[in-house]
This record gives sequence, structure tokens and C-alpha cells, in this order.
Amino acid sequence: MSATETDNTTHLQRIRFGLRFKIILGLTLFNMLGTAIFAWNYYRIERASTIDGIEQKLAAAARALPDMLPPGYLDRAVSADGIPPEEYRQVLDKLSKYCQDTGLIYIYSYYRVGDDFHTTSSNGTPAELADGSFANYWEDYPNELLRQAWDENRPKYDETTAEDEWAQVYFLFLPGVTANGTRYVAGADIAISYLYARLDESLRKSILFGFLSFFVVFLFSFYIGTRVSLKITQLARYTRELAASDFQPIEDVALRDKIGAMPSQSRDEISQLASSFIAMEQRLDTYLRELTETTATKERLRNELKIAGDIQLSMLPRSFKDISVVGERSRIDLSAAVKPTKEAGGDLYDFFYLDNDHLCFMVGDVSDKGMPAALFMTVTITLLRARATIDRVATPNEILRQTNELLIPQNAMCQFVTMFIGIINVRTGAIVFADGGHNHPFIRRANSSPKMMEFAGGIALGIMPGIEYEVHSLQLEPGDTLFLYTDGVTDSIAADESFYGDDRLQRELAAIPEGAKSSEWIETIMHSVFDFAQGHSQADDITVLALRFLPESDA
Repeated sequence: MSATETDNTTHLQRIRFGLRFKIILGLTLFNMLGTAIFAWNYYRIERASTIDGIEQKLAAAARALPDMLPPGYLDRAVSADGIPPEEYRQVLDKLSKYCQDTGLIYIYSYYRVGDDFHTTSSNGTPAELADGSFANYWEDYPNELLRQAWDENRPKYDETTAEDEWAQVYFLFLPGVTANGTRYVAGADIAISYLYARLDESLRKSILFGFLSFFVVFLFSFYIGTRVSLKITQLARYTRELAASDFQPIEDVALRDKIGAMPSQSRDEISQLASSFIAMEQRLDTYLRELTETTATKERLRNELKIAGDIQLSMLPRSFKDISVVGERSRIDLSAAVKPTKEAGGDLYDFFYLDNDHLCFMVGDVSDKGMPAALFMTVTITLLRARATIDRVATPNEILRQTNELLIPQNAMCQFVTMFIGIINVRTGAIVFADGGHNHPFIRRANSSPKMMEFAGGIALGIMPGIEYEVHSLQLEPGDTLFLYTDGVTDSIAADESFYGDDRLQRELAAIPEGAKSSEWIETIMHSVFDFAQGHSQADDITVLALRFLPESDA
């Protein structure tokens, strides 16, 4: 035997021992972990079930408290002299008997005056009834959880360790209102020390069972580790030599014969793995060749999608410099931006002059994302422009109606597009607009806060034929700004899974300085959305459009 073969044999012996040891150790640790998880999960489920039963019992008692009190009692128990002492004592005795019958420690009610809570009904324990130390009527009871239950008008459960014979106690504060509108907080306490003792006993039994099973699994692990490690060692040597031969058939015929014989020796997973290794020699070369071709194809498709996205975006207006100089008296400042979530998207915006006095503008959002949405967007914007410019359709509602009718026959994929379209008189600021199920824009009047426009919305385009769209009107005064957007803005998601939302958008718009250019509106909102969504992938296409009606001095 050569020195190299001796080194290899010694190395393989070390590997075989190490693998068997690791298998046995791994299975042993897994069994110990499983035992601990089983015990803890059993304890957790038992505790949750027990606490749930306790909470139901406390809630039933707290709800029943008003029925155990005299008629109108809680409506009268709103001042220090609202309940006579003899009546309070009768209530105390009645509630004390109820607690003895049901196993509760306390049942009570409180009323709030200012920042203080006062006892309006309660029971006494046998010891308290004997020495007269029970809670008196209108006695102060400061408790932060009680205050939270009152302020939030929600039930509050908690657990505490009492410094008395009851030890651990679980209690409930349940807000309520009488038929006459008087607020109160009912509550109940119950001792749970005995329940925890029973749970601890169950936990000890489950741990004992786990340790008994440990020894059985350990013996089984030793047997499996010894048997499996030999075959895995041979497979490891086979893969090492296969890699050294650049994934060509190995020269060690004896080792190949051992690997080839494994599938006939047994039908376990290791035998299947050996069969896979033999087949791998035959497939790997073909796979690597196909992988190279697939990678090249994917790269080509990615480039084609990027080009398609660039072509799609080129259909949208990219320059806003000339929008305010068509005609000497135009008073429009307009900017827009779009950010697809993929190479191509379904959002759109557009604006163009119908004549020297009227500018048509729009923002839309196609259902879905990616190339299907981009193609549907291309068809939609082409039809919209054709209705407005070639066919000279003069009203936005009619433009939407005709476009919807033309989209229906071509909509084999059952897509739809929401749309807001308006036509503004660039000299007077008068706008007529129509809505096809789109997000309502915000309008910010000069020296005022932005508000979402209120009007009856329509149905998205492409859903059903025969839809009629309403036309609405709006008058922009000098300094007013109209802001349009798609739901990609408000549906943007932050790293903590929260949404951007309408309220945040309204706050951001309100923070834009008075008299800011439309381009500043666009930059502010786009930066705000991207900053908000840092740490989370873009969820949807984003489109914004700002239109300002300028004073005559700025036109």
C-alpha cells in the first residue's frame, strides 16, 4: 500500500468515526429538545385552557353582578350618600354568599368621580365578615389597570400575587353601562394557586416520560448512526473523487461498484441517494450546458423587458416645460412622475391640449402589474387619446364611456383600469372631470389645508359594457393645487408592515410650502414614499400628478 493510500485510509477512518459520533449526538440532542418542547407545549396548552375557563367564569360573574343588585342600584351609587348603609350591607351579604357558592374571592363594582374610583358594591371574605374589615361603600380604590379599563372601555384581565391566604389571584375589570347611561366597572377575583400546583404536577410527569424515552432513542440512534455512517462515508468519497475529475466518471471502479450495489441492498433513502449520484454523472454535463443556455435566455428576456418598459414610459409625457406657454394667457403649472414596480407597469398619466383654452389631464391604474398590465395600459392610453383628440369627444365622462366600450371586446384577460380624467380651462381654472373607480384626488386651496375631494365615483373601465359616467365640475382659484395619485402611494408598505395611508399623504401635502411649484409637490411625495418604504420591496406601481392654477402675475 502506497503512502498516499495509507493517508487516505487513515483520513477515511477519522471521518467514519466523526460522522457516527455526530449522528448519535444529533439524534440524542434532537430527542432531548423534543422532550423539552413536548413538556413545555403541554404545559402551555394546559395553562391556556385553564386560564380561558377562568376568564369565562370571571366574565360571567361580572356580567351577572348588575342583576344581583337592587333595581336602580348602580344609577344611585354615584355619590357618597347615594346608597344607605343598611342597603349596602344587604348587598354585601348577598354577594358574599354568591362568592362562597361559586368559589370566587371577590365580586365588586366601582364608580369614577374625577380621577378617583369608589367602591359601590362588594362582598367580604369569611374572615373579613368576622372582623368587619370588608370594603365599605364609597371607599377609594386606586388601581392603574382599573383606570385603563374605564378609559379604554375594554375588559382587563391580570394576575397578581396577593399577600394573604389566597396567594396567586386572577381578576377581571369589566366596564359597563346601565340602561339609564350610568357607567361603572364590575369585577371579580378568583384564586388560582391550586391550578398551578396541578399544572406543575403535569409538567413533571411529561418530563419524566421524556427522559424514559430518551434511553430507548439513544440505543436506536447508536444503531442507525453506525449503519448509516459507513454508506455516507462511501458516498462522500465518491462525490469527492467525482468533483476532482471535473464531474466526469471516476476511475475507481471498485468504489463505483459499491455505490452501484447500494440500491439493490436496501430501499432506504441512502440507496436512493446512491442511485441519484450514479445518474448525476450522466446528467450533470447536460444540465450545466442547459443552465448556460437558460441563463443567456433569461438575460436576453430581462433586457427585452427593460426595453419594453422604456418604450412604454416613452409614451407618457416627459417634459412639462411647455405646458404653461401654449397660448399667452395659460396659467397652468403641471408635473407628474411614475415609478413601476417591475420592468414595466400598469400605471399611467397623460396631459395634452384639446385647443388653446382646454387642457386634458388624467391618471390611471391598471389591475395587476408587469407586462400584462403594461400592454393593457398601452391600449387604454391610446384609446383615451384617440377619443379626446381625433374623435374630438368634448366631455370627460363621454371619453370614459367610449373608451370602456372599446376595451370590453379586447379584454380577454379580464383586466380593468381605474381612471380619473379632467379638462381644465387654462385661462379661468374651471374643471370638468369624471371618475372611473379611481382614488379621489386632494385639493389644496390657497392659504388652506389639503382635503380629499368628495364626489360619487364611477366604475373601473373594462369590467362591464353600458356604463354611464357622471360629469362633475370644480373651480380652481389662483394658487389652488390639485393632486392626483394611484394607490401605489397609499398602499406602500414600510419595514414594519404598516401602510403609508391617506392620512400620512394628507400630512405630507399640508407640509409643502405655500406657493411651491408642482415639481416640488412631486419630488416631496415621491421622496416621502420611498423613505417610508425603505427596507420593504415596492408593492405597487406609483404615479403622482400635481396641477396648479397660477395667479395672472405668475402665468
